[in-house]
Order: sequence, then C-alpha cells, then structure tokens
Amino acid sequence: MSPANRLNPPSYNLTTDKSYLPLVGIHFSGLVLSFLVGLDLGTTGFRYECYDVEGNVLSSGRAELKGQTVEDWVEALLKAVPSKPPYKRGGDVILSAQSTSGTVILADKFGKPVFEPIMYYEKAVEEFKEVSHWSSTKQLTDVGVSISSTSPLPKILRVKKRFPNRFKNVKWILSPTTWLLYRFLIKEGEEWRDVETDWTNALKLGEDITGAEPRWFTPIFQEAGIDLDLLPRIVPCGKLIGEAESQLAEKTGLKGARVYQGMTDGNASALAVGCLNDGDFGFSCGTTTAFKYVSSEMKLHPAIYYHLHPVEGYLAGAAPVTAGMLEWFSKKIMGIDTGEAFKLAEEASRLGALGLYFPQGDREPFNDPTLGASFLRLWPVDASSSEVRGMMFNAMLLGLTFLEKYYITLFEDLFNKPITEAKITGGGTRSRWWNRIRASVYGFEVKVMDERPGVGALIPAAMEEKLYSNYKEAGGKLLRVLEIFKPEQELASKYRKEEKLFTKRWHAVKTASDID
Repeated sequence: MSPANRLNPPSYNLTTDKSYLPLVGIHFSGLVLSFLVGLDLGTTGFRYECYDVEGNVLSSGRAELKGQTVEDWVEALLKAVPSKPPYKRGGDVILSAQSTSGTVILADKFGKPVFEPIMYYEKAVEEFKEVSHWSSTKQLTDVGVSISSTSPLPKILRVKKRFPNRFKNVKWILSPTTWLLYRFLIKEGEEWRDVETDWTNALKLGEDITGAEPRWFTPIFQEAGIDLDLLPRIVPCGKLIGEAESQLAEKTGLKGARVYQGMTDGNASALAVGCLNDGDFGFSCGTTTAFKYVSSEMKLHPAIYYHLHPVEGYLAGAAPVTAGMLEWFSKKIMGIDTGEAFKLAEEASRLGALGLYFPQGDREPFNDPTLGASFLRLWPVDASSSEVRGMMFNAMLLGLTFLEKYYITLFEDLFNKPITEAKITGGGTRSRWWNRIRASVYGFEVKVMDERPGVGALIPAAMEEKLYSNYKEAGGKLLRVLEIFKPEQELASKYRKEEKLFTKRWHAVKTASDID
C-alpha cells in the first residue's frame, strides 16, 4: 500500500460484509489493518503464514519442494500462498523471509542464477584443503568464523575453477533469503542494483562482526580472487528494503507490501523461541540443530560461531547435523518412517539403549569432513526385531541429547552464567519421549515452542514498523509455548554416567578416525 493510501484504508461493514470474517482479531495500526507475512524457505518445503499483530494466525500454507532450483522454490511458494489471503481486500502488509544458511546463489545482473543454487549440504573437500592453508583463513577464524568443507567459499571456488567463462556472468553472490526478497521487490527484466543483505546471512560467506559495523572480511576474498563488488552491502535484520513491485508479488497478492530484510532460519528460530535477552538459550532441531545463546560479548571458541543479535548483543551458536541422520537411519537402515522409529524407541525404553551413538562431526564442534557418525558397543541381544530397532534408535536419541547438553555446558562455562531453561522448536522436538529425555539430561525445564514460520524474521520488521513498544511486548504477542517438560529423576539417574563420559568418548572417536 502506498503512503497516500495508508490514510484511506478499506472500509468494512461488520454486520453485512462476510469477507471481513477471516480478519477477526486483526489489530488496527492507526487507521490501517496490519498484516505480518512470514515466508520460510526450508530444506524440503516452503511455508507461508500470515499473522495479525496479536499473533493470531490468519492464513497459512505449505508446499513440498520438488527440487533445489529457484524455479522449484517459486513453484512451491505459489502453491503455499492461499488464493484468497486475508490482505487481498487491502491493508498494511509487512513482508519478510528466512531460509537455510550456507546455501548460495550466483546470480547475473538481472537476478537470474548463472548456476544451480550451491546447497548448504554440498562439500568441496579439495578446495577446503587449499583454503585451510591460507593466512586469511586463520585470520578469519580469529574473528570468530571457521571455514569448513561445507562453507560457501570453498564451493564457490570450485565453481569458479571449473566454469571460469560462465562465472564471468556472475554479478551477485546471494543467500536464498536475499534473492527471494529481491524477487518480490524488483520487476522482471530490471537490473538488480545496490543489493543489500542482512548480517546473519552474510556470516558464513565471510563476515567480520568484531568492528563497530559488520563488514566483509576483505583478506579472504582477495586471496580467493573474488571481487568484493559481487557481495551485497551488509545491513541489519529488519531494515526496510522497499515495496514489492514484481510479477511474483502480484501473483501472491503481495504487490505493494513493504519488504524487510530477513535472516537465516537458525537466527529466526532463535527469536521465534524467545532468545531475546542476555542468557537466553534455545534451539531449533531439524536436519541440523541450530543452537543459540544470547550473550553480551564475544568469547571465541572453536566449537561455536557468533551472529550479531537482531536486538542487542550477540547470538553464540552452532549447527551440527542431528535429526537428518535420524531420518536417514530410520528410513534406510530400519526401513520405517521416523514417526514409527520414535514409537519403537519409546516402547523399548524399559530395555534401555543398545550401543553408544556419536554424531557426525563434519560441522561443529569438530568441522572435520571425514568424521562420520559412529556406533560403539553393539551386542547381539535377546530381543525382538522391533525391540532392537527401538533400542538402537534410543541410543541415537541419547547421543544427540548428550550433544545438546555438551553445548549447554559449553555456554555456561564460557559465559560463567547458569542456563535455567531451554526453549526449543522444530521437527525434532515433536517427540514427547525425546523431550522427556532432554529435560532429565539437562536438569531443567524444556519449553516446546510453537513452530511459527517467519515469525523470527518478522519481529525486527514489526519493531521497525513500531507495532510494539519493545521486544518483550513483541515476544509476548507473537510467540507461543506449546508444552513444558520437567526433569524426571528416574531418567536422570539412568543416563547420568553416560552423559558425563560422552564428550571424552567422542573425542576418542575422532582421534581413532584420524588414524590413517
């Protein structure tokens, strides 16, 4: 909606106009109906949700991704957005987005991909070996950003080496979040100029956040031979970009929406679970687990990285692969879906766990591309096939819970401050059995938060719009607690010994893996 039209909002007759009924609960911002639209481009699907400023869900949609091209993303987006969104009759629409960090789009001057998206899970082992010896890589590590085989830079180098002529057409190196928001913003056929990106999506590419303002870490791009002009300017999350004017915006009913900078899914999930104040801890558990801890200062550690917090201070975090292995193991090894595997695990709880499970270490805390997941102490037990599968899955749940406790302890020790609760969300938090284990191993309450697509990215945008007086009010309106789990003494005592030995054993597994 243009500034002029904001003074002339659409009128509704509350007794006769039935088209208004879906808008019950919408808050009036001045004279204008305000709608918060969040988009979430995930690893397997696209999610859309529209909220009013009270946090009520007005409409929502989801569509699976057929593949990982930008065409697949747009197709899923169009399927996810309802044909009659609540803002179709008018109103003030605030739009933002979030997506998986680490994925990169190499786009031409019109925003069209020169190559297929370089996905976060791809590896460039040989290029990583080369990059790891650079002096600039060590310098980047010293400012809190570690480069691994899954980092964007080694993979960009691989593409640049293999296709030097095509690479000359690259004008912008973008995150999916940035690319998507500008697809709404800029009309088709127009050049993309003065592109900006939020500071959370910039980090894994090579951002230095230790100065007064975040900036690209110039030495590593110079050593890589990558022109800094290919990188968008770094700006805060929630900064206004402009109004949506593209055909995509028109097709989704979002033409005229005010588009705001988004953030990575991990940072968005941190805000969506309520990591707003110093000492708050939470995570989103999906294919990876995005641990987040709010800190007032940076204390460098090889097992964590830092983002600038969209509100204040920093978000210390890590993102190891977790539930992605659960899904693979249940489907490929056990021959059942993940939901059935969780059921078998709970049914076999009286029998305990079979074996010791140690997660893969290609990402944090080891960043070792050769360290795969491991089972130790597997024995042939006198149990049914279903019981054995449940016991092995329990071992995996325990290993991942011990990994979560490892990060809780690390944050407590690093910042000399006790963590008293965990706020969690994501597909890997839907199992009540696993959440019982979590609370018992952690030794404090676990709050399962409603997984609300796009809310995290929308909070800074809503504050920029002055829809709330402070972040506490914004969190109170937009966030929801679904269930609270408390520690159970019987489970806690059952797993205490294994939890205490987990880190030492995991390091021993890495040492054994390093033997050539």
